[in-house]
Order: sequence, then structure tokens, then C-alpha cells
Amino acid sequence: MPRDQLVLFAESLEARIPEDHPVRVLDEILDRLDWSDWESEYHGAFGQPPIHPSVLCKVLLFALIRRIRSSRQIEYNLRHSIDFIWLASGRTIDHVTLSNFRRDHPKRLKGIYQQLVKTAIDLGVAKLSELCIDGSRVLANANRHKTWTQARVAKVLAELDQEIQKAFGEMDLSDAADDLLDDGQPANKLPASIASLKERREQLDQVMANLKEMDAARQAKGTDPQKNPAQIPKTDTDARVLPNKEGGYAANFTPMAVTETENGFIVGADVVIGNVEHAMMLPMVDEIIEVYGALVDTMMGDSAYSTGANLQGCQERTVELLSPLPEPSQDENPAIRDDLSQPVAADKVDQLPIKPQTKRFDKSAFVYDEEEDCYHCPAGKKLPRRGTEMKNRNGQRVLQIHYVCDDCRGCSLASKCRTNPESKQGRKVSHDEFEPSRRRHRERMKSKKATERYPLRQHFGETQFAVIKEAMSLRRFLLRGIQGVQTEWLWGCTAFNMKKLVNLLGAMRADKTEKTSAASA
Repeated sequence: MPRDQLVLFAESLEARIPEDHPVRVLDEILDRLDWSDWESEYHGAFGQPPIHPSVLCKVLLFALIRRIRSSRQIEYNLRHSIDFIWLASGRTIDHVTLSNFRRDHPKRLKGIYQQLVKTAIDLGVAKLSELCIDGSRVLANANRHKTWTQARVAKVLAELDQEIQKAFGEMDLSDAADDLLDDGQPANKLPASIASLKERREQLDQVMANLKEMDAARQAKGTDPQKNPAQIPKTDTDARVLPNKEGGYAANFTPMAVTETENGFIVGADVVIGNVEHAMMLPMVDEIIEVYGALVDTMMGDSAYSTGANLQGCQERTVELLSPLPEPSQDENPAIRDDLSQPVAADKVDQLPIKPQTKRFDKSAFVYDEEEDCYHCPAGKKLPRRGTEMKNRNGQRVLQIHYVCDDCRGCSLASKCRTNPESKQGRKVSHDEFEPSRRRHRERMKSKKATERYPLRQHFGETQFAVIKEAMSLRRFLLRGIQGVQTEWLWGCTAFNMKKLVNLLGAMRADKTEKTSAASA
């Protein structure tokens, strides 16, 4: 058809979208949600007529489902793509409005996200009795090679102190000069130049405090901070340099997701700084129970989540935790033997677990005897209880119980067991107050019920990350700072749930139509 040909019978916008198009289901679902909380932020008497938040949410979620993250690309599609035009009823929304809206409403967005989960529960396609939890890595919007270390921060702080001192010196003017150069600045406020320097110093002080804490943790794990200091990215100081699953290191955040095992809906979402996924499990479970009024029977996770605090916390909440302990399999550990008073067979000594940091026998090479409250070493000797102490662990005071061998002198395995075989003090092994919970958990994980159900974790615990990263192109955050990336991740999880809900509803309606047609025939 010639491009200048007049069209006598114009087609309506409604007729351009097929009845079974997914955008219609998305539009219908979001229209049924309660937007009153979001609407309360708008005032109809001021400014230009506002665009209803449901329209902006529809556009942003549909864009993510269509693998479009750029606000400029969304703006282009609102002018040229018929499904976007239909969804926005022909509105042309500029990229600044889209970008600001996406960033500025984290609390309201969480309400919409939770309403979608409740919709899935009401439709019977989501159940919260059995959940999976996992975390992943998503790149931060930061340069891997531009980082702070303690030495670099100390150098910049010294330079800042000189600048501040110089700026204060220049303020020491005579009264006459004050009259001549009066700029109207109140006497009780610092000049803008000095205020900005002091603000910069406060920010660097916080970075320095974080680096000291990180270096102390690295030193406790056997890493020398002088040779391998902790690093914080300059362009996003909330990010952390972490290993990538694809290889190498980069500035990353750790997004987390809790999914249900009926259809894999994400029912809990968050982003944390660093490797602290395990510490978020109980708070996320508590939030799910509180928000949805659900009875959570089972939580599944990988070995990172079977910490003592989590085991005890799940027991207190009557939640069954299915998560392997981070230790060698007992079937492969020669320390597990029938008679603990006898030494490990000589041909199996080299197979005993070794601690990487010390290159000596790991704690798992020592077997605890609950009846006698002692450990047995690989040589068959006893390590009786020798005292307790309180220690700080991840910000929590934990009781530590120590067991020490009194008969290490002259042991044939001393070189494999102790850093200094000639030391007067025998080998010490410790466990914390959560050890009874670990023993119960170890037996539970051996049960037939646990071994049959736990394989579900891999699919329901990890699939959502693959979909969000690949199908929605969310491999790197656009925003910076922990609050920004938390909001961005919540958009991704909401779009994931929306996509799943659209597909399930579409399949249900198609099945109903097919059955109706078959019955009428």
C-alpha cells in the first residue's frame, strides 16, 4: 500500500490486540488490585493531571517481561509498539517520569508485589507450606578496578584534613574584611565549600570503618590484610567485591528470593550486602508468616543456611529445615567408626578431612561422644570438656565449649593434627551451644522423607534467578546504593510473578474454553 494512501475505515486500538494476548491478562490482573494506598500520594489540584500509578506499573512490568529495562526504550515502545500503546491507552510517557517512578516508590511497590502473591494464593496456584530460599550474585553499577582500601582511604582523609584546615584558616579574617565580603551566609552555618568537605570526610570515615571490620573478618579466616586487603568499590560503596559464578571477581550485590514449591512464585525478596544470606533466612520467614498469615511447615536451602542459629530458630518456629550441614559426608569420612577408642586405620588416615587454613585435621575428623561429653581423635584418644567462653559471632553472643586432649605428647599423628607437634597444650576442639541442634539435624537429613523431598530445592530455589537474569536481562543493576538495588530487584521479582501468573491464567482459560467447546459439540 502506498504510504500516503488514506484509510477510509480506521481500525480501533482495541481491535488491534488479539483476545488471547498476554498483555490483556496483565492489564486485567493489575486492574483488580487495590491502588488506594498509592493514590493517596497524589493531589488532583496541583500540577498537571497525574498518570494513574497502575498505568505506570503496567508499563514497567510488561517492559521487564518483554526484556526491556531502559526507560528510553520503554518510551520508544510507548510510541511505536501496539501492545505498549494499548496498555497505556495511547499515553506518551517520557523516560524521566518512568525512571523516577521506578526508583521513588519502594514501599508502594512492595504492597503491589504482596497483593500479587495473595492473588496467586487465592487462585490456588501458590502454597506457602513448603518454601525454598537461595541467593545469587548480580553485578553492581560500579567499576571493579576503582576501589577503596584502608591505605587509600587514609591517604585521602589526610588530604581532606589539610583542605579543611586550610579552608578554616581562610575564614579567619578581620571584621573589616567580613563587612566587605559579606555574602549573607548565617554565622551559625558553615560555608558550602567547608560543609561539602566535612560531608565527604564523614562518608570516608564510614568507608574506613567498614574496611576495618572487613579486614578483621578476613584476618580471622587466615587472610593477611596487609597482602590482600579488603576492597570497597568507589562508585557504589554499598557493593562488595565478590567472586562471580562465571569466574573472576567483581563488584556485586547479593539478591535473595524465597519461592514456594507449588508453581515457583517468589514470596520473599531482598538484597543484602556481602555474604550474609544465612542471616536473612529467619527474618524472611517471619515476614512471610506475618504478611500472608501462612503456616510454613518446611524451609529448604543449601548448606549455607544450616547454621546453628537457623537450626534453633526453625525449631522454635516449628519449621522443618532441610539443608545439608557444611561438612564432609559421614559415609566418606573414615573418622566415623564403630569403636571410637581405636585409631583410624593407617591406610585411611590420609583420607581424613583437612582444614585448608591450617593444613591439619579438621574438626570433622574428631567424633563427639554424647554420653561421655567428649571428643575422640583419629588416634582414639579422648578430648574431655575443659571450659566455656562467650564469643561474638556475626553480631551475636554465642557460648563456646572447649574440649582438650591431655595425651598428645608422642602421638604418631601429631604432625597431621597440630601446628606445633611439640606444644605442651594438647589439641583443642570446640563447638557452640547449637551443637545439639546440629546432631538432631544431621539425623533428620538422613531420613527417607528428607532425601526424597530435598531434590526439589535445586529447581524451585534457583530457577527464578536464571529467568530474571536471562529472560529479563537483569545481570547488572542500573541503580546504586542498597535501597536502589533493593527496589530494582523487587521490580524484577514482581515481573517474574506477573509473568508466571499471566501464563497460568492463560492456560487455565484456554483449558476451560476447550472443555466448553467439547461439551457443546
